Order: sequence, then structure tokens, then C-alpha cells
Amino acid sequence: MANKVQCATHGECQETYVCSHLLGESAGLGFNREEPTTDNPFPDAWCDDCELIRAAHGGWNEQSERLTRIALLCSGCYERALIRNTRPSVTLEDLANLRWKCGSCEEWHTGPCLDFVYDSPYYWREEDEESGRRAALMPGWNRALPKTFLNEDFCVIDDRDFFVRGIIHLPIIGAGETFRWGVWGSLSRENFEVLMRKHEDPKRVDLPPMFSWLSTRLPEYPETLNLKMFAHMQEPGACPSFSLELTEHPLSQEYHKGIAPERVKEIMMARLRHAE
Repeated sequence: MANKVQCATHGECQETYVCSHLLGESAGLGFNREEPTTDNPFPDAWCDDCELIRAAHGGWNEQSERLTRIALLCSGCYERALIRNTRPSVTLEDLANLRWKCGSCEEWHTGPCLDFVYDSPYYWREEDEESGRRAALMPGWNRALPKTFLNEDFCVIDDRDFFVRGIIHLPIIGAGETFRWGVWGSLSRENFEVLMRKHEDPKRVDLPPMFSWLSTRLPEYPETLNLKMFAHMQEPGACPSFSLELTEHPLSQEYHKGIAPERVKEIMMARLRHAE
């Protein structure tokens, strides 16, 4: 049975070993290892610099191992290190001078555009907009939580459907960056009310993950509505992050295994052209 290690991020996971260069937020350093097997899904891994040492000494032996430092990682951190440090054939470096205008702040920016945000859940309708406006006009003394409203963080429809805005982070293969979808997820009434009460409370980061159905349709994928997620609360002022259940759906695969830089370019350029 594989040995286990307790990780602050991933909980109890299988222990793995990598060269020390692959720790932390390293990116693009290369990720060398033997082919994974059923018995050993997380073989020891090392960066390209350590591969030069290994090759120069005819493999891993007393001499080459003396020149390297080995570190312990949980299997979850191992998989993230694999995504960040794998060297893809295409990178985002040629987009360093790209200039584009943000649709939210109306400012011009330089470099890759890695954030795309939706202002409302898929289920928000024009008639909901009118109901929300009427609720906003009520005097403060007569204004409980409206049955229908939408703001930057929360949405309620007919006091029946509850949503929170959050971010799906897709790790970019070979990079320390993530590609970010700003989307909406549903919440139960109970979880929504807890979150509203703790909206400004720093202790909200201690709330357990909240089950959520993805409530944004992303046209770059097959149907994304109702993919299973969990909302993880961040400090006040920061959006929750959404984790996706591992399935064969392309969005789930990109969340767990990384999104290729050429795919990021494809989505980014198509969206920026559409916004012109």
C-alpha cells in the first residue's frame, strides 16, 4: 500500500518525490519521470536541469544523486507541478505585446487576456431585471432581502433560485498562470443565507465547500449547465473559487489536467475579435 501524507491543500494523499526545483510555484522547468503505471501512478520526477545531471552521470546513481535535492510532495501537488512545468510546444510568450480593451473597465491592457467574466447566471431574464430595479427603489426601512435581485456577487430569482459568482481556474500547461472563467453557480437556500450573513466576515474562509451546479453556458465547450462543482470561500472582497468534479467533460478535464496554451490562444483571440 502506498504511503500517505497530509497536505494542507489536498488533505490525505499519496506521497511522491520530486527534485526541489519543482516545489512551490515553479513553471516551465520541465517534468521528467518514468512512465506511470497502475502500481506506481506517481513516479519520481525531476526538472530539465536535473535531467542534465542524470544524463551526464549515466543515470541515477550515487554521484548524480549527490548533486540533486529530493523533496516530498503529496500526489495533488505533484499533479499541479506536472501541469505547471511540462514544456508545451506552444507558449503564450508571443502575446506579451498584445493590446486589448477590457469590456468592464474600458481600459487598454497589454499581454494575454486570461479572464472572461459573465455578469449574470444563464437563468437571469429581462423580467428579472425589472423586478430587481423595483426592489432597489424601495426605501431602506422597508427593504428586506429582495425576492429577485442581481449584483456583482449574488443573484436570487423569485426567492427560489440562489446563485453566487465565482472563478474556475484552469492551470495553463507549462505556465505559472491560470486561465480564469468568471461564472455563476447555484447554492441551496441554506448555504446562500449562511454566505450572505458572513459576506464581510474574515472567518468565512473556514466555511466548508458548498455544493453548486454550474449555471453559466460556455459556448467553447459542450453543454456546461449543471456540471457538478463546489464553491470554496475566499477572504472578503474575493470571489469564491469553484472546483469541478472529475468527469470526461472537456471543462472538467482542463480543470484537473490543465489547458494547453494553444487552446488559451484560440479562446482568447476569438473572444477579443467578437468584442470589437
